[in-house]
Amino acid sequence: FAKDEAGTLQKIDRLETCIVLKKHTEVTVPTALGQLEKKLASRGGQYFVGNNFTWADLHTFMYVSDLPSKSVLDGFPKLANLVERVANIPNIKKWVETRPVTNM
Repeated sequence: FAKDEAGTLQKIDRLETCIVLKKHTEVTVPTALGQLEKKLASRGGQYFVGNNFTWADLHTFMYVSDLPSKSVLDGFPKLANLVERVANIPNIKKWVETRPVTNM
C-alpha cells in the first residue's frame, strides 16, 4: 500500500513496488546522505552537534545501519567515518552484537 496525493492508502502491485524501491535506493537515499554529508562537513566533520556524540549521530548511525548495502557510503567519506566511529563505541557495539534480530 502507498498513500496517494490526497493521503489515501492505495494498493500497489509488485512492479510499482519495484519502481518505488528503485527510486528510493537510487535517488532518495543518496540525496539524503548527500545532505547529511554537507551538514556534517559544515559542522567540522566529526559530529552533527558541537564536538560531542549526540542523538543526531546515533540516529544517523541507525539509519545507515538499516540500509541493505553499506556501499552507498562510498561517496560520503565523512558519514562513513562517523558511522564507523559510532559503531566502535563500546556500549553501542555491544548492543548491535546482542540486540534481538527483527525483520523489517
